[in-house]
Amino acid sequence: MTYEEFKSGVDEYIGLVDKGLKKQANKLLFEFADSFKANVPEVEADGILYQFCCDILEDGGYPRFREFGFRGTSQLPFQLSGLVFDYLMRECDRNKMPQMRWEYQLFGKYCNPHDPKNEHSPYEILERAYRHPECDQLTVDLYFNAQLDELGFGAHHFPEGCCIAREYYEECVGICEKILAEKEVHDGLAAEFRYYKALYELWYKWNDGGRVGDFGELCGQEGLEFAPVKAFYYN
Repeated sequence: MTYEEFKSGVDEYIGLVDKGLKKQANKLLFEFADSFKANVPEVEADGILYQFCCDILEDGGYPRFREFGFRGTSQLPFQLSGLVFDYLMRECDRNKMPQMRWEYQLFGKYCNPHDPKNEHSPYEILERAYRHPECDQLTVDLYFNAQLDELGFGAHHFPEGCCIAREYYEECVGICEKILAEKEVHDGLAAEFRYYKALYELWYKWNDGGRVGDFGELCGQEGLEFAPVKAFYYN
C-alpha cells in the first residue's frame, strides 16, 4: 500500500461521515484497518503511519485531515488511533523522535482505549522526549505545560484547600525551573509559571499562618489575579 492509497481510504471514510452515513463509515474503517494490519508489512506500515502523523500533527500537513479535526484520541476514530498507537509504541521503544512527542500529543490528555491500564505512560515518554538529543521546541513547551496543568489543578480549590501535596508542588516547580535554566520557553508559559509559583507561596504562607485575613484580598495586595471557586457545604 502506498501512502496515497492510505490517504484515499481515510478520505473515503471522511466523505461518508460528512454525508451523515456514520454506520457505513464505521464499517468501511473497520474493514480498512483490518486489511491494513493483515496485509501491509510492518516496515511499509511504519512509513505510512509516520506520514499520517506528520499530516495531522506537523505544520504543512494534509488540509483534509486538519479540516476534519483529527486531534488526539478524542478525534481520531478508534480504528485509526489503534493503528497509530501500535506504530508509536514500536517507535517509542526505539527511542525515536518526534514519535515520542507525537505519542504524548495524541494519547497524553485522554483515556487511551488501547492502553486502559496506562502501561505505557505518555508522561514518562514525554520526559524521555525532553531528554532526547533531538528534543524540539514543541516538546519543551509540552513538558513545561504539563507541569502548569498540575499546578492549575492543585490550585483549583484555593483558598479552601490545595489539591496536590506540597512535595508534588515542589517537584513541579523544580522541573519548571530546570527547564527554564536549560531551554528557551515561550514568554506566556514562563509568565504563567511565575504566577502559579507566587500564588502557591502566598497560599502556603497564609495557610501555615492560621489563615488570618481574606486570601483574595491578600492576592490583590500582591498584584495576583485570583477568582476563587465557590464552595458549598451541606449538613
